[in-house]
Amino acid sequence: MNKKMVDIKKQIKFLMLLIPSMIIGFATTMISTNADSGYTVVKKIVGNNPNSAYHLISKSKNIYLWNSNHTKVKANLKHYKNYSWRYYDQSVILSHNSKKSVYYYVQGITPNGNEGSKLQGIVWHGSLTPGVNPNYQQLNNINFRYFNTDKEYLNYIQKSPSQKLTRKVLKLFPNTQLSIQLTKAAGGASAWDFNDPTVNGYKDFLEFPTAQKYFNKRFYKRNISDNARFKLIKSALDKSGYDQTKRTALDQYQIGIYYYSNPHRLITDEAPGFTIGIPE
Repeated sequence: MNKKMVDIKKQIKFLMLLIPSMIIGFATTMISTNADSGYTVVKKIVGNNPNSAYHLISKSKNIYLWNSNHTKVKANLKHYKNYSWRYYDQSVILSHNSKKSVYYYVQGITPNGNEGSKLQGIVWHGSLTPGVNPNYQQLNNINFRYFNTDKEYLNYIQKSPSQKLTRKVLKLFPNTQLSIQLTKAAGGASAWDFNDPTVNGYKDFLEFPTAQKYFNKRFYKRNISDNARFKLIKSALDKSGYDQTKRTALDQYQIGIYYYSNPHRLITDEAPGFTIGIPE
């Protein structure tokens, strides 16, 4: 074998030894690049109000939901335009290129009120604005605790397909102001559900136990229509001594109210219905 052939074999052998090292090194570089987004966690902040909702400031822009370390995109939120986003009052401050930014930990609330969505992670706080998604025509069975103002809650009741019965009951009390504060203060329970109903900030409650039971699908026939349920409620109110004339005169009172058209949205400590009282 001549010297030239020997040299060629040596070169091939060297390359064969080198290639695996190159592959390992390249793979290690790729793994490192994928795992390091350039963001570092500066501080985590935990509050005590886990029941606030946000919605996107834009339905057309790319807004990304990240995992908690900002290393992986979990979803582009523009594809979930009718979702609301439950903010757990937990946030994280991230640093990137010497700039700090605040991200909120959120979980999706589906248009049908499911709060257990698998969509959860962190999103830049500037992409969100307070309040339930205002596309109320597409929302159903949203929990009352996510609404911030009387106007927001009334708009939802007026437009949501799930709130047909609520709209009808409110018309029975035309001069009684809807109050999200009273709805929340009652803790999601109608006054008749208390042995001695007390709600902070209110007095002189009116109780209608014979009417209230028809509002709650856990207590009375899940499968009857909202129209049939409304007729039973109105009849019970009339028989209790509060006919339309007397109901119209309740202009000093406020009403807290909520209803789920889907009985599966109910949990054991909720009693849908309405609470009527006078602000102190």
